[in-house]
Amino acid sequence: MPDWSYHTIFKPILSKFPSNISREFIHHSMNTISTIPFGQHIIEFLGHLKSDNTLGIEIHHLKFKNQIGFSSKIDPFLTGTNAFMNLGFGVIEIGPISLEGAAFSNSPLIDLKTDKLIGYETNNTLTAEQTVARLSKLNKKTPIFARLVGDFEQFKLIESKLANYVDSFIIDTKLAGELFDHSWSSSIPICLSINSNEIDVQAIRKYHMIDSILIEETPAFSDVEQKNYLKNTLHTLRLNHFEKPIFTKGGVVEPIDAIELIDAGASLVFLTHGYVISGPGLPKRINEGLLFNRKNEFTSLNNGWIWYFLFGLFMFFGGLLALFISLTSILLPYDEHFLNIHRNGILQFNDRILPFMSHDRMTLAGTIMSGGILFMSLARNGIKHNFHWAKKASDISAIFGFLAIFLFIGYGYFDWLHALFWIVLLLPYLIGYFKTKRLDRSPESENLTNNKHWKSSLIGQLFFIILGFSITLGGCIISFVGVTTTFVKTDLNYLCMSSSQLNEFNKNLIPVISHDRAGFGGGLVSVGLLVLMISLWGFRQNQQWIWWTLFLGSLPAFFTAFAVHFIIGYTDFYHLLPPIIASVFLMIGVIKTYKFLNFPMKKTIKHTSIGIK
Repeated sequence: MPDWSYHTIFKPILSKFPSNISREFIHHSMNTISTIPFGQHIIEFLGHLKSDNTLGIEIHHLKFKNQIGFSSKIDPFLTGTNAFMNLGFGVIEIGPISLEGAAFSNSPLIDLKTDKLIGYETNNTLTAEQTVARLSKLNKKTPIFARLVGDFEQFKLIESKLANYVDSFIIDTKLAGELFDHSWSSSIPICLSINSNEIDVQAIRKYHMIDSILIEETPAFSDVEQKNYLKNTLHTLRLNHFEKPIFTKGGVVEPIDAIELIDAGASLVFLTHGYVISGPGLPKRINEGLLFNRKNEFTSLNNGWIWYFLFGLFMFFGGLLALFISLTSILLPYDEHFLNIHRNGILQFNDRILPFMSHDRMTLAGTIMSGGILFMSLARNGIKHNFHWAKKASDISAIFGFLAIFLFIGYGYFDWLHALFWIVLLLPYLIGYFKTKRLDRSPESENLTNNKHWKSSLIGQLFFIILGFSITLGGCIISFVGVTTTFVKTDLNYLCMSSSQLNEFNKNLIPVISHDRAGFGGGLVSVGLLVLMISLWGFRQNQQWIWWTLFLGSLPAFFTAFAVHFIIGYTDFYHLLPPIIASVFLMIGVIKTYKFLNFPMKKTIKHTSIGIK
């Protein structure tokens, strides 16, 4: 559930239900997706959430892929833990866990209409047995911290049950005192949970078995007060030469909040209700913000981009050539040779057949030209700068485009010009693919706040994603029609002729038309996937090239699609409805994302602080 679907679709719907019901519905739904076959790949495809390797950190000999933690307050019953393993977090907190489930935990209740914390729901804690049952089914990818409650004897029993499933225990000061009194040494690291009234560095130091501390959030504080309290506490602890890792909980609603806490010295930052308010993309946005502060580390350029650029350039000129043919002769000499008839003979039989073929070939030309623009821009602005997502999008689209040749090669009609074009494109693509094989740079973002332009862009991003998906689906449908019936009802109405009559006239005519349709459908699939993946993975504030890529890249395809229908008089409303709807999606996407993608973030954040006694 990325931000573009959470804020625009699901959040408005779920806001009509009680907070706890909405929470469990979301968690169960995401967990179901993560456990079905290929579910984790779907999540990664939609969100591209993998953390950059440079964000990794090691604490207590544990490796964390990033410094963003998920608080157990958000998922008290572990109903969504499998999903959260795939949503960009570096660590997952679970619990509180007691021996018999006799203790209680508090989960935040959020008014999704106003994005306000309205209170807390009290829940019974999970028992050790319940926790083990859930963790044993977990596809663990991220370290787990387990919050334990109880006395010393209960702790020993819980530890023995959970030690093989979790990576660290979180305990309160009361239990820490009992462990100290018994000189207990745990088999895994111990993190001490402290509240605002328990910050006594000397007292904390005496607990030699403590490996780290977690500063809890204070419900009475506002989010801004909480963040500043945590920053001041971190500063106080460091001034008193406390050297062990310090973690924080709460105080984060926007990416900048977490970045400020990390800059203040927090080794791990656990998200609480701010995650619900900001949306599931918050960990990713924080990580990209951290990378933005370090972007000067990426200075080298990848010279393999030029081959992807040439691939797109050849596509564009190939589309121009196809456009020229569709506007002039329509049929090439080898087409006439295969049909065993001159174009004049076709015109005498039915003067709408050649315009109809021009309609297929011109729309294919526009699609190829659009694809060329998209590939060139991805190469110049993405692959050149080592962005893995840009290469991944280009590779997926190119592979589908190459495979599309098999859609039209099986009609008993070998179009040597298509085959030659396929070979010409294959060479630069293969060279570029191998020269850029090691690209691993993750994108960074300067968007650090939940500003109005970001929220508006989510609507535009949603429409671009729908557009990309629609083009891909349309390409699949056209390809299917091309390899089966060849024509739809409106086609035959335009031709004023049935398929059998066309076949009686020339048995090779339908294979030629089918081969054009299948090729056009395959081209649409390739370009639609590009639009989809750019929209899913490329949206970040002030990335002007993304906006211009999608805008300029769409023009040839949309222009030829509308122009050719009016040129040949094929203006059936239902036939033109799909491109009309697609153009509306494009206009909404272009308008709603303009300010977010074309202007830098304005820093208008006021910092306040509160004292610590």
